[in-house]
Amino acid sequence: MDARLESPELGTFLLTRPLSIGRSSSCDIVIPGNEVSRRHALINPQAGGAVWLVDLGSTNGTYRNDRRVTQPAELADGDRLTLGGITLVFRGPAPVRRTAAEIDTEMTSAAVKIERAWLVLADIEGYTTYAQSHPPEEVSRVSGQWMLTCSTLFQKHNADIQIYTGDGFLSYVIDRGDGAARFFRILAELREFQAREKTLPFRLLVHHDYVTLGGTSPAGGESVLGPGVILLFRFEKIAKAHKSRCSLTAGAVAQWPDKISPVSLGRHKLGGFEQEQELFSLELAK
Repeated sequence: MDARLESPELGTFLLTRPLSIGRSSSCDIVIPGNEVSRRHALINPQAGGAVWLVDLGSTNGTYRNDRRVTQPAELADGDRLTLGGITLVFRGPAPVRRTAAEIDTEMTSAAVKIERAWLVLADIEGYTTYAQSHPPEEVSRVSGQWMLTCSTLFQKHNADIQIYTGDGFLSYVIDRGDGAARFFRILAELREFQAREKTLPFRLLVHHDYVTLGGTSPAGGESVLGPGVILLFRFEKIAKAHKSRCSLTAGAVAQWPDKISPVSLGRHKLGGFEQEQELFSLELAK
């Protein structure tokens, strides 16, 4: 069964790529009316068949099964999405949860291509505490606006956010042609946003490595696999413990185009890696 959204008023929309929802004519799914924001929400298919709903800081909110969405939420078959009085029903297979062995097999036997890439992981600091101590409407508005700012920033440079994590995201840009230049323009703007964002402060972790890209999602999305992806998520807690606002792996430092003097945060034993891995910081929180 192909993942899709169904609505008696609007029709059926196959989820073969991310779809934007809003009243703007530039959106993939247009819902007229003042109760709907110009860019209201995003439906994001991911590798393995998972499909995520992201509210983009809408004024009146996005509701899943009559509950307001306050952070990116993974959809299940039959979920009802309500925006401005219009209801869309999500239909799709259960996401494929793969074991490490299955991922390894996929990487060797079903890979489409292996590319050098720059990766960035963004992680909102203290999101759970914030969400528990503020009204749901405010959490939805503020976190949605944060997601919209980041998503718009990537689109400005012809790039996308590939994976939403609930309190952040992972994205990559292939290091080919103008890829590196685009990535560093994105990173510079992310750091500018990081410097001025006070309500939802966030950390950035940057890595450079080979990644395996493949069309493994039933929804048609391209997956990103490889030890480098795992490494970034393993380093999250270490960056948090050191209060590092922008952390770099050794792979990122080695390929950095400019001369930098990052601070070493030490070498660390990480699960799934035989050798200790070193992490650096471009900026430590004061």
